[in-house]
Formats: sequence, C-alpha cells, structure tokens
Amino acid sequence: MNTFGELFRVTTFGESHGPAMGAVIDGCPAGVALTTAQVQRALDRRRPGQSAVTTARAEADAVELLSGVYEEKTLGTPIAAVVRNTNQRSEDYARLAKEDRPGHADRVWRERFQHRDPRGGGRTSGRETLSRVIGGAVAEALLARELPTVSTVAWVSQVGPLVAPLPASPVTRAQVDAHSTRCPDQSLAPEIEALILDAKAKGDSWGGAITVRVDGLPVGLGEPVFGKLKARLADAVTGIGAVTGVVWGPEDLEARLRLPGTQFHSTRDVYGGIQGGLSNGEPLVLRVLFKPPATLTDHAKAGRHDPCILPRAVPVVEAMVSLVLADLWLLKLARPHHA
Repeated sequence: MNTFGELFRVTTFGESHGPAMGAVIDGCPAGVALTTAQVQRALDRRRPGQSAVTTARAEADAVELLSGVYEEKTLGTPIAAVVRNTNQRSEDYARLAKEDRPGHADRVWRERFQHRDPRGGGRTSGRETLSRVIGGAVAEALLARELPTVSTVAWVSQVGPLVAPLPASPVTRAQVDAHSTRCPDQSLAPEIEALILDAKAKGDSWGGAITVRVDGLPVGLGEPVFGKLKARLADAVTGIGAVTGVVWGPEDLEARLRLPGTQFHSTRDVYGGIQGGLSNGEPLVLRVLFKPPATLTDHAKAGRHDPCILPRAVPVVEAMVSLVLADLWLLKLARPHHA
C-alpha cells in the first residue's frame, strides 16, 4: 500500500537513509503547467534543518523531474520525481537495530515483516513525507488550472498546552511561514518556539494540532455514500505517521456537541464545509491532531530529530488535502451525473 488515490495517484518510494526518495504521479492530465521550481518550493517548506526548532539534518532536498513533463507542461504520462539523500548519519541508529523506541513503529514493523531497515526509521521515517509533498505540488498545479478559486492553507494551531484561536479571516501561506513555528498568531509563536527549544534541550517532545482551511471549493465535491469528502480527507491526513485524530469544523466543536440540535444547527460553521459527504461551497476547516515524536531522551540527544514535527508537517497536510481534492475533481468529471 504505497499508492494513494483512485484517478490521481501518487506512489512513494525510498528509505530515509537509502540513496534516494521520490514519487511517481499517475493520472495527471496533459497540459498542466508544472516546473521543477514549483515542486522545489513545496519541498523547501518541508525540508529538514530550516530552523532551530527542527532536526539538524542538513538536506537540500533538491528535486529532479525525470519524466512526464516537457516544456514546463505535463504530458499526461507518469511523472517521476526523485530527491537524493546526501546527509545520512546511519551510525546514530545502530542501537535501534535491536532496541525499540516506545511509541514508534520499530517493534510492529519487525514482527510484521521480519526484516526492516532501522536506519532513520526506513519507510516509517517522517522523511517519507517529502514524496507526498511532491505529489501535492503536482495536485496543486492541476487544481490551479481546473479550480483556480481554491486555496489551501494550513498552520500550527496548537503545541502542547499552547493553543492559538481560529483566525477571524483566512490566512496566507506567507503569514504562516513568517515564523519558524508556522503559527500565524504573532503573540503566541514566540512562546511556542521557547516550548519546543526547551523540549529539544531535554530530549523531550511535543505534539499538538495543525488547522487547515480550504476556500473556493465548488458544491458537490466528494461521493454521497462511500468516498465522502470527510472520509477521503480523514484517510489522507491520518495516513501521516504521527497523526492521531482529525476534527471538522470550529475549534470549540466538542463543547458545541453538548448543545441540543436547535442550538447546534443554528450556525453553519459546525459542518466544516461538508454536508452529506459533499462540499457545500463554504470554507472547509479541519484540525489534524499530532502526537509527540517518539524518539526521546538519549536517542533524541544522540541523533538528529524533530522535538515537534508540527512546523514541518504543515506542507505535508496541505499536500494530502490537495491530493484528495485533485482526485475527487477528476472523479466528478468522470461521472458528473452519477448519484
């Protein structure tokens, strides 16, 4: 199960400390404007070593487009992209060949497959998500042509006990990227940074939440029974390694669930932009919950690890949402009158 999507499909490959990682995107129509620079910009937002709150692993994550693009337009054939690994320190993981990290995939992968690559976590490493970001960049290129009003922006809305209120108006990626924590709340971002740096020094970690908002969606994206928009999105974002849950709608949804129906349905924001499994034309809002990274104490201090993956996970969440939207749009075009 290394392929995601039905008509717009991305297959990821590679291990964290192998020679390279990458993606093959199949199903993207011909004629979509796509450049290496577009994909590189997406990868630059995810790459390691970009600030003090992330891992110190220094990777340029320079992408090569090997096929499927000619004269900066897609050909309708498979798009293959590769990123070479250049800064592995596999000796940091020698102990992990026999010693399992609590809360990580080490033990269950070994018992399931009987043979695994412990260097950097192999396929279970967060580095695998760079392949998803490549796929997401292609999906966004398709959406820019087909649905130019669509805008997908994610941001860090919680780290540990620090929670940022939902912005009153849409935020831009530039606003999100203005601080290393990727929290657009200027008053809270410095506190989040201090919390993460303290955990890094202690060999500890923090989890939290990323909120994503999609504006400009048409009505009716998704399938009414199986393949609901909310089900496809849940599948996409919970497939990210450290994700432990997803919630639609306003940040106080749990409190509103204590209200009777006459009060709960008095405002439409409770639906999170989805009704009957389909987009309702209003902003789509969901909150993705992340557990703290499982590499801790001496393991964390000896290696190069993120004490909080949320800042680097922002473009990964955006990518997975874009992959779903691109796939569902192609499905809608394929069977416009299906009921």
